Amino acid sequence: MPAVSVIMPVFNAAAFVEEAVSSVLEQTLQDLELVIVNDGSTDQSAAILNRFDDPRIRVLHQANAGQSAAINRGVQVSCGEFIKIVDADDWINPGHLESQLVSVQGFDHQLSACRWGYFQKDFTRPILRDEHANRDYSDPLEWIVDSLTLDEGMMGGWKWLIPRAVWERSGGYDERLSLNNDFHASIAILLASAGVRFAPEAVYSYRKGLPGSLSGTRSRRAMQSALLTTQLGCELLLLRKDSTEIRKLCGNRFRRWAYDFFPEHPDLANAAEQQALQLGHDDVPFPGGRLAQSLCRMLGWRGVRQLQYWGGRIGLQYLRKRRVAQKLARLN
Repeated sequence: MPAVSVIMPVFNAAAFVEEAVSSVLEQTLQDLELVIVNDGSTDQSAAILNRFDDPRIRVLHQANAGQSAAINRGVQVSCGEFIKIVDADDWINPGHLESQLVSVQGFDHQLSACRWGYFQKDFTRPILRDEHANRDYSDPLEWIVDSLTLDEGMMGGWKWLIPRAVWERSGGYDERLSLNNDFHASIAILLASAGVRFAPEAVYSYRKGLPGSLSGTRSRRAMQSALLTTQLGCELLLLRKDSTEIRKLCGNRFRRWAYDFFPEHPDLANAAEQQALQLGHDDVPFPGGRLAQSLCRMLGWRGVRQLQYWGGRIGLQYLRKRRVAQKLARLN
């Protein structure tokens, strides 16, 4: 039985997956297995994966079922004592797994958390985030509150080295979810654990600004997932502790999604706003400067959001026309 099972879901990641796989195989910790689930990729991902010749790798190919289902399947067929998720377009530093594994020695049923940072080109030099939650916690709920109120609230499932027993108690990923699926999954994993140990030498490089990425989509299905994962995650939090602090945390999250959903998905915006109002504690002002705040008092936030949305659309159309005109001018 390997010490760590690394699970890598892959969907159309041909441009990046070789680097992601190599970062796992080049770990200082050799006692690992890498389970790669190719989730119906239509690019060259499958061909690239099949070129790897390493006994620690298992590649599974399946029809597209979504990232959540791919992760769950990978965990199901794995056999390591600990579970680590690595996305196919990201990178982990060579000592990552060893550092996380060392940090939880002697701490049963506790997670290990890593450092992380964004990158666009050079994955070896991410812009590391200096977060309040970069420390040990004996109460996982305290980690969640600090992350969601004092930090960016990055809840990526890849942050954790997860004892298998904790994963099983959490229930894994909800396969109905696509966008923001990590919000519910990480809350479930954290609340199934006995605490968090921070491994400062473990660094996760998170790719930012990738065109067509799941995090950048605004489809109806993605927005429904964002609302559902918020509902599921907040239900777990309130079951653990129904307090003013937790209600405010959840109310604020629903309020932010209400602003974000509108005007493309008005019914989802209404549902998110109702959730915020029912919780009774939300104080997130409408995003924008003085002009936006002044207009809010006259038009309401929906009216201002409409102006922002259509202003952005018109501006984008103008830029596209300008680029086409410039291209034609160069050709002539």
